[in-house]
Amino acid sequence: MGERVLMWIAFIVTVMVDASMAQGKKFGCSYYPKRAREFGYQPDYIPLEVCTHVIFDGFDFPSFVGRKMLFKDNDKIEFSNVVTSVRKRSNTVRVVASIDGKARDYTATSGTIVRRKAFVEAATSLLLELDADAIEVDWRSPGNSNAGSGNGLDRITMVTLLQDLRQAVNSASRVIANRNRELWFRGSLHVNVITEAYNVFDVCELVDQVTLDPTTIADLENVHAPLYSTPITIPNFAQIQSQLGNVINPGAGLSETTQRWIDEGCAPRKLLFGIGIHGVQKTYSSADKSFFGKILRADKKYLEHRDLCQKIRQGGWSYAWDQYGYMPYANRALSNGQGEQISYEDLNSLRYKMDMVEQKRLGGIYIEFVHSDDIYGVCGQAYSLTAYISSRVRSIPSDIGFAIEWN
Repeated sequence: MGERVLMWIAFIVTVMVDASMAQGKKFGCSYYPKRAREFGYQPDYIPLEVCTHVIFDGFDFPSFVGRKMLFKDNDKIEFSNVVTSVRKRSNTVRVVASIDGKARDYTATSGTIVRRKAFVEAATSLLLELDADAIEVDWRSPGNSNAGSGNGLDRITMVTLLQDLRQAVNSASRVIANRNRELWFRGSLHVNVITEAYNVFDVCELVDQVTLDPTTIADLENVHAPLYSTPITIPNFAQIQSQLGNVINPGAGLSETTQRWIDEGCAPRKLLFGIGIHGVQKTYSSADKSFFGKILRADKKYLEHRDLCQKIRQGGWSYAWDQYGYMPYANRALSNGQGEQISYEDLNSLRYKMDMVEQKRLGGIYIEFVHSDDIYGVCGQAYSLTAYISSRVRSIPSDIGFAIEWN
């Protein structure tokens, strides 16, 4: 009898602990004012019915003036417009101020006491003066590997910068009762950067969320956002076959590199998987293809979904499905031996990506950018991709749901 009571107590305690960590899955809607402005997309158009967070991708790295760092006035005005729009329409949606910076900006700042202090003060002003709910450090290419453009000390100084920011965010949270502020981090999914330039365990301990940028993966595939890498078969005559075997798996797909963040010590619930609402167009010549059929050199162009959905309906396209990347792509021949290829997302490819989010029990997703979808319904239903992703996010059990199901 006593043993049964102990088992029930253990069960209840487990559920209570999991309940304290329970959360619905996050849906971040990324908004880039410079691009949205080109076609008249206003902050009031952001569909807050589906977004739990609005990520403002509009802050350039602050300039160093004297011993202070200052954000551009225009960036602050654009951000204030977004905050005003969100607060007017929702009491629950949170606004994240994302600070974009080149690798050298973050390298120079994190490695110097004066610059680091100035950056922390500038970032804190976004919380206290501009009313942001969270700040995001967008540092996607640290380190000095063939994928990074910082230096070898970034792995260390990054942690120091995040420690200082963590203290500042905690202090900002105490200014107003029951107003919790958060620290986010945007990270790379390039396998070399994850391994060499991030101290993943410490980064994930210090921040509240990590947004994983799908545009940062290695450019090794036919499609731009592959779920898995295409295995490379080594020809029998190759000298390296005896050392590497017949087949090499680059391990550079989105599922594989997301798993690397988890294996390196990041809690899945802190990871937000990024989905780009765009396609990638490549123009190339037949000479630009390798022995393995991959495009080595190409002029690349990003196409927002509302534009590419019209483009691939034109004549001359042949359609294919990448069996490893789990994405569609289309090809057509151009003049003078040129070719054109567009890889893109559709409801089928998104289904596989959302299956992965659910299976890995990630904290949620963010889309880049919400205004890149077919917002006017020129190819069918307006916001078709966003609507599908939203329905999938809502159908995933929260952390407590997973815990009860497991027990």
